[in-house]
Parts: sequence; C-alpha cells; structure tokens
Amino acid sequence: MQEVKLHWNRESIASSDFGELLEFCSLFEVVAHLDVQPEGVRQLARVEYRNGGGPSDFEGLGFITVEENIKSKMEGPDTIVVMNSHPIVTTAVPFTDIAVMPPYSIGDEGMTITLRGVPKGISGFLAATRLVLPPDKVSVISHEEPKHEARSLLGERQLEILQLAIHHGYYQDPRKISVSALAEKMGIARSTLGEHLDSAEAALVKWAIEED
Repeated sequence: MQEVKLHWNRESIASSDFGELLEFCSLFEVVAHLDVQPEGVRQLARVEYRNGGGPSDFEGLGFITVEENIKSKMEGPDTIVVMNSHPIVTTAVPFTDIAVMPPYSIGDEGMTITLRGVPKGISGFLAATRLVLPPDKVSVISHEEPKHEARSLLGERQLEILQLAIHHGYYQDPRKISVSALAEKMGIARSTLGEHLDSAEAALVKWAIEED
C-alpha cells in the first residue's frame, strides 16, 4: 500500500482549465465524494468566492456543474454539491485499486491531492495525469501491511497445521475431524501433529492472556 501526494503550484493551476476557477474562487475544497460515474464525480465542496461571487459563476466552466447550493446560517465558506468532469477527475475513475482522499483543495496555494492504493494503480494514474496536467511535485510514502501479531508467534509448519485443522472443523463443536484423520491428511505421525497443535495453541493462549 502506498500514499502519494501530488502538488501543482498556483502558476501551473492558473495556466490550466482550473485558472478560470481561480478567477472567482479563492478556495475550492472538496470535502467528500458523493458518487462516482464514468463521466465524473459528484463532490461536496466548500467554496470561498472572490469579490462577491456566487454559484452562478460556475456556469462559465465546462467541467463543473453546480447541482445544489446548501444554505447555512453559519458564517464562512459556502457549501455546494457539484458534478466535476475535469480530465484529472475522470482519469482516476477507471483505477479501482486507488482512492483519492478528501479533503483536497484548489486555491491560491495551488492544488494538492492525496492518493492511496497499490503501487501499480498509482503509477498508472500518475502516468495518465502527466498527460493532462503534470504535477510539479510528487511525494511517495510507502506503507507496509500490518503484521498479525498472533501469527508471528507461530512457525510455518504450526500455522499450516492450524489452518488445516480449522478448515476441516477440528475446532467446531461437535468436532468434525479427529487428530488421527488430520495426521493422515498431512502425511505425518499422529503424535507429531498433536505436538504441533499443542504448541500452537499454547502460544496463542499465552499471547491472548498477555494482550488482555
């Protein structure tokens, strides 16, 4: 699993389609994805307008359609629901093994988005994005899958035998298979299999008590 941050400077944003957005918005912050379709993503966004702008200013954009303007009694940024069909947005849709993580924003500081997913998917999305609007900075952070502490206590053979015992119902009530039958399936002596099960169970019980 990887986490990747893509950043575009304000200058890069201003020279792209997003430049039109910056003309009337000082901040466009996506706080949630409400729906994902091949033609775009429905987003919940917080917006700070420049010079008394409003939702009607989006009508001049070809890639954002305002579907709802959510009125709030609180002071602060407006909240709107939009359908966003910008090429960078639609580029991410086919990559089902990655996720674009809200919140992210477009504003006077540029734009930064965070991706999480498998390296292959992220590489594919990054390659496609570079064809649309190359990011100015890419920061990659690798994440290792967390280790299962209980499993780390068991040897490879112990784990194999324990998994086989569980699969064949040895720990069900009533028991579905005997130690002798399990040993026969494994092709080992009954006493050897019993020793493996006993040691594995003892290690797991000790771990459970210490964790508690």
